[in-house]
Amino acid sequence: MRTILLAIIGAVLLAFCAFAEPPRLPNSDATSKQLPLKGAASPSACAQYGAGFVRVEGTQTCVKVGGAVSVGAGASTGSR
Repeated sequence: MRTILLAIIGAVLLAFCAFAEPPRLPNSDATSKQLPLKGAASPSACAQYGAGFVRVEGTQTCVKVGGAVSVGAGASTGSR
């Protein structure tokens, strides 16, 4: 059970990292121009599905990554 749970958590983390933008370095050359972001022509392409949906680059698929974590605990006195 633990290995399945760890595999699911690992898959979710990998998917999240795949969609995260890499950090941008500050532009030291004041004369250079910034390139437009991909998909900037239609910023609301996935808005019809709701907040948080993003387009998978190179496809027409919209996805949203999410999840939840819960922890449970119990105790017993051991007496009968």
